[in-house]
Amino acid sequence: MQQSSYRRWITLAIISFSGGVSFDLAYLRYIYQIPMAKFMGFSNTEIGLIMSTFGITAIILYAPSGIIADKFSHRKMITAAMVITGLLGFIMATYPPLWVMLAIQVAFAVTTILMLWSVSIKAASLLGDHSEQGKIMGWMEGLRGVGVMSLAVFTMWAFSRFAPDDAHSLKTVILIYSVVYILLGILCWFFVSDGKSSHEQSRREEKKTFQLSDILSVLRISTTWYCSLVIFGVYTIYAILSYSTNYLTEMYGMGLVAASYMGIVINKIFRAICGPLGGLMTTYSRIKSPTRVIQILCVISALTLLALLVTNSNPQSVAMGIGLILLLAFTCYASRGLYFACPGEAKTPTYIMGTTVGICSVIGFLPDVFVYPIVGHWQDTLPAAEAYRNMWLMGLAAVCMVVIFTFLLFRNIRAANAEPENAASLASEASGK
Repeated sequence: MQQSSYRRWITLAIISFSGGVSFDLAYLRYIYQIPMAKFMGFSNTEIGLIMSTFGITAIILYAPSGIIADKFSHRKMITAAMVITGLLGFIMATYPPLWVMLAIQVAFAVTTILMLWSVSIKAASLLGDHSEQGKIMGWMEGLRGVGVMSLAVFTMWAFSRFAPDDAHSLKTVILIYSVVYILLGILCWFFVSDGKSSHEQSRREEKKTFQLSDILSVLRISTTWYCSLVIFGVYTIYAILSYSTNYLTEMYGMGLVAASYMGIVINKIFRAICGPLGGLMTTYSRIKSPTRVIQILCVISALTLLALLVTNSNPQSVAMGIGLILLLAFTCYASRGLYFACPGEAKTPTYIMGTTVGICSVIGFLPDVFVYPIVGHWQDTLPAAEAYRNMWLMGLAAVCMVVIFTFLLFRNIRAANAEPENAASLASEASGK
């Protein structure tokens, strides 16, 4: 191991908390849209524009973030990203005009995506060898969820201490996030390494410095595309699950408050619990491969989606509906905790790991671009039963795609493990030979 076990897990926790909560100010609308409109003076359309500004910039920056992870010190990049994000929060707390907020959102994308996203994933992956990637990435996803949930609860408590019309309530929330970001940045400086691995194989790889031509090398490796499409399918289910509150309300007549609590269970609690469970499966079960575990989870997802399709036309038991959605959420979040372990399991060379994560992120997170407008259109133009039937069919197509590409990815991994020189095999494929 690169570090003592104790320090290694503390480092993983700090990286995970930082990577998780760093997005909360950029996504402030998710919890505080009404206070943003009330106290910051923005219309709902302007708040939507603020969100889309971050989203569009983020998609552009995912791939370059991988290059950053391969070329620069992880400690310096993560520390700088968190501190600058905190300082931007101080500006946001002044309730600036729209054009300044749009500029802040672009800057948030630079700090959280370009400087932090791929760097944090690569920094975490270097805390163990390829056989530990499932455990590390599973715990990383779970610890992200714990960090986001804890800070969300604390800031909501602080917000509730103010009178409903007190503009300082939202300002206090923003300032709490800003201070936490800066404190996490300071911790990152003391705990995160520069990104050099002590493994003998990794040291050999580090002798090769990253070149821009390595982007083409990453694109030539078939496992890059397999991993990307695995993430794409799982992330489609993740996006679809955001409609679970609407589904339970419209199809089963569940009260809005009860459905909202279910949303918290699915989006917050399950995220914190299920990511580590996926990692534990690869550690303590006979199935050590993260790729295989994702495949099995997606077979369960497919069966769950078939059951949702069957019950969709005649919903009767709300307990059945809740149970199926919770099962789908479990398989999704457990898979999310593992999908960035796939490049490590495939023995992607360390010097191009960051670039691989960046490219996988661009392709894998494309559902953010199309799922919401498509499902929203179905909700607006079709009867509820038909709209949600289409949504579950989209999810079924996505998990079937994951099953196919995990099969292809695992076949490549098994073939590479059968060869005496795994790194040479990947290098040969990357060079186009």
